[in-house]
Amino acid sequence: MYKITRVNKRRTIMLVVIAVLAALFAVRCANMRGASVRVESPADITVFLSGFGWDVDTEPVTVRSVQIPARFTETYEQYNALQRRQGFDLSKYRADIVESYTFRVLNHPAAGDVFANVLVFRGRIIGGDICSFAINGFMTGFDGQLTMNN
Repeated sequence: MYKITRVNKRRTIMLVVIAVLAALFAVRCANMRGASVRVESPADITVFLSGFGWDVDTEPVTVRSVQIPARFTETYEQYNALQRRQGFDLSKYRADIVESYTFRVLNHPAAGDVFANVLVFRGRIIGGDICSFAINGFMTGFDGQLTMNN
């Protein structure tokens, strides 16, 4: 025997809309966290950081070339563990020279100077952190929650 049920069109449309919005949100979050974020200028990095809620100076404090070590020390392994937890992996870039952009974070709740460091390789964000260089400083992922000790 077959049972015929009546489909509520309004409910079906609402479910489809919710599913589409959830998919769009998931794609946006994946793009903000993954290495697929394209960078053509420092302004693109400020937009990336604003996706995590950070207000930063429009101009970087420093831009410098750094080399990802070919062999990771224990400290660098810990730093890369932080990167992996936020969707990046610096082991893919061993021995490569990357650009490091440092921006002053203007709205961090911690006292003192706080900076956002963003690593860029061939026009793509590959990692970074939010940190304070103070004696009792800290280092977190871009979301401000993930720490090197988590």
